[in-house]
Amino acid sequence: MNQNFTLPAFAEPITSLPDTPTCAADELKRRFQAPADEVREAHNALAEAHEQLDEKVESIVGETFVGLIDESMLNEELAEKLNNKADQTALDAAKSENEAAHTGFQTTITAKCEVVTGSYNGSGENNTKMISLGFTPKAVLVASRTWTGDYHNPQRMNLAVTGINAENVSIVTSGFQVRKYFNLSTEDSVDDCPYRYIAFK
Repeated sequence: MNQNFTLPAFAEPITSLPDTPTCAADELKRRFQAPADEVREAHNALAEAHEQLDEKVESIVGETFVGLIDESMLNEELAEKLNNKADQTALDAAKSENEAAHTGFQTTITAKCEVVTGSYNGSGENNTKMISLGFTPKAVLVASRTWTGDYHNPQRMNLAVTGINAENVSIVTSGFQVRKYFNLSTEDSVDDCPYRYIAFK
């Protein structure tokens, strides 16, 4: 049984989205859900493989060590050694395969993405404003509050990812910084404040 349950990379990572997503809401939600679905499929495959392994070990033990040689044909010391070796070999093989499969699955689970949401009000200045999260995010999506946008004046929304900043949003240690259109105060633009954000840990 040589199955690899690790997930080297997600088929549709969130980081592959453009800085300003243009897809419909249903498609955006599907993209966010896709990595979790891949982890679930890997987990289900692992559980199925574990069950098949148990059945295989039982079959091997039944076909190999039952009824072929009567222990009465061997002296007591040799019979005990053979029984112990057969049992331990089967157990070691099953343990080794299970540990390898579980290690790959645990690696995938550990790498899962956590999402933090929140909002803030701008300072009304054209300089930068620090939004502290207590961790350095892998990606941040910031949007204005109520304006839904249209063809000529779309909703303001910026997506920054590790190593690639957006026009008005950049990832920094322990949070992210905003500037210009995402740093207006309530007095400057009632429709824009407070700003909403999604941070991916």
